[in-house]
Amino acid sequence: MKKIATIFLLICVGFPFVSAQAADHKDKVKQLILQLEKEGREATLKNDLEANDRLLADDWINTNTNGTVTTKAQLMMLIKSGSFKILTIETEDVKVRVYRDCAVVTGLSTTKREGRNGDLVARQVRFTRVYARTGTRWQVVSAQSTPVNQ
Repeated sequence: MKKIATIFLLICVGFPFVSAQAADHKDKVKQLILQLEKEGREATLKNDLEANDRLLADDWINTNTNGTVTTKAQLMMLIKSGSFKILTIETEDVKVRVYRDCAVVTGLSTTKREGRNGDLVARQVRFTRVYARTGTRWQVVSAQSTPVNQ
């Protein structure tokens, strides 16, 4: 009985320590994901092929606002062609939730881009991005945007 009581005491004393470590780990991952989000915005604004390649998993898929799907290979071709130019990206209401080796980012994004006729096109969307730890780094594996009616 004494042995059981000792084990129980060790579990009770150690549990808060383990919980604090887990919370600290989640906070560190959240900060890392927010940094990757910032890098992703910068890469998009600069049409930075190398940064996009590093940030997006090879099997990355984006579900566009019209329901079509863009693969990483298709995005890389768009970036190389220079036909896609976003001028500004503003985000708000960004939330990061961490689940072991995955993180889900949600938020509201307003973008301005150059249209086909040189006109300015603004769009506001609610977005979701899913990050996964792939080996030693975190990458976006999936993204989706839903237009916000204004």
